[in-house]
Amino acid sequence: MSDTSTATAAPEKAKSNRDRLIYPTQQVGNGIMQAFFSTYLSNLMTAVYVFPVTVAGVVESLSQAIGWITGPVSGALIDRITFKKAKYWPWIVIGSIGGAICYIIVFSLPVFVADPTKLVIPVAIIILLQRILAGPGTAVGNTLYAQLARDGKLRAYLAMWGKVGRDGMKVVVGFIFPLMLASFIASGMPEVNAWALIAVILAGASIVLQAVTVYLTKNSQLEKDAVAGKGMARRKSIPLTKTVATIFTNRALLSAFLCQTLSKVFYFYHVMGGMYLWRYYMENMTMMSIYMTLLSLAAIVGAMLVPVVFKIFKDTKICAAMTYIAQAIIYAISYFVLSQSNPVGSIVVICCASFFNGMSDSFLQPLFAHGADYSAWKTGSKDYGLNMAVFALSVTTGSLLSTITRTAALARGGFDSRALASGAAVPATVKAAIHNLNTLYPLILCVVIALILFFVYPLNDKKVAEIQKEMAEREAAKS
Repeated sequence: MSDTSTATAAPEKAKSNRDRLIYPTQQVGNGIMQAFFSTYLSNLMTAVYVFPVTVAGVVESLSQAIGWITGPVSGALIDRITFKKAKYWPWIVIGSIGGAICYIIVFSLPVFVADPTKLVIPVAIIILLQRILAGPGTAVGNTLYAQLARDGKLRAYLAMWGKVGRDGMKVVVGFIFPLMLASFIASGMPEVNAWALIAVILAGASIVLQAVTVYLTKNSQLEKDAVAGKGMARRKSIPLTKTVATIFTNRALLSAFLCQTLSKVFYFYHVMGGMYLWRYYMENMTMMSIYMTLLSLAAIVGAMLVPVVFKIFKDTKICAAMTYIAQAIIYAISYFVLSQSNPVGSIVVICCASFFNGMSDSFLQPLFAHGADYSAWKTGSKDYGLNMAVFALSVTTGSLLSTITRTAALARGGFDSRALASGAAVPATVKAAIHNLNTLYPLILCVVIALILFFVYPLNDKKVAEIQKEMAEREAAKS
């Protein structure tokens, strides 16, 4: 038998550099509308639709909760359905076009309705429909990711470029949206029309980039192997219930799920709650655009330094744990630095945390792919779509928990959107809640994540290499 390095290198040779462009390109195309939707949906509902904050929170929470169904279902469908001469790229088409149409509708409804406050149910239905239609596009991206790279280092690098793509779109959207909105309104366009036009522009850009992803996927070796049922696409037919049961006994997947969920809770405090931080705590909206831009730029720079961190700590799990220790230290400092009187210092400390969070994301994602490999090794069924759906599910769950806890904290603090819209002073209790959401809660969560990675997550890169070697030997024996 060949040694581990040889065994793990072989599958890598089957993937061209062009094939590996599939994942970051898909992340960029999907990230355009996701950045707009996740960042501004809450503000759209409270500022344009004028929904009460609790109503907006419920609608947003329901839209995120549907991911518990759409993610696993999409993953299972991708694993089990092969179209005529196609496996992956049709799902990208369904997700990109269906999702874009829903994005446009939800941001355009106030243009055609005189009293948007009456649109709670239609808005909720459209947002839920968007989650359902966009689900396959997200699922297929994660499925492809797990198969485009095999060892921990390459998976971290591929996740890094996906992170750069997603956060790059956050930078672009976070920078241009306030400028476009201000420009359209200054030209005499009603605010509701401006929101709708921006949604159309961004949706169009997203579809164009997803078309590039479709082209790359359609012509990839991975797509050809999948249609032919070769290599990593070859799977043992076992009941879906058994596959699902295996997930619930997969300690690697479950612990990675918990880590990513907790990480996304405080990540979305900053992104989705950024408007609350600067409008109601800092009372300095002029810094909002700078904050959102620097937040994503810091994450991008952090992600780009993944190779440096990997050279120091050598193992994906250890790299991830160390980045969360660094974030915990920064959030401890931010508790004392974040203040209305110190907007620059506040931006600096949160962006420092975002810098290490950019690294964390790139190291956490491979841990899910490792868990999917473990499942394939254990069952003989390469259900990468369903297993990697756990990754998407963790993001959805984190976003949901973030929305619920943020809404609860603001409501408990006495947040009243109508009173504040009429010019009322922001209560001190609301400011205290916003402060804790951006400092104390992230500190606690980072410590918990680091402990899980050190003491609960069972796999390391060496063990995964051994698993992949054994699977390669099984495939060779079947040939």
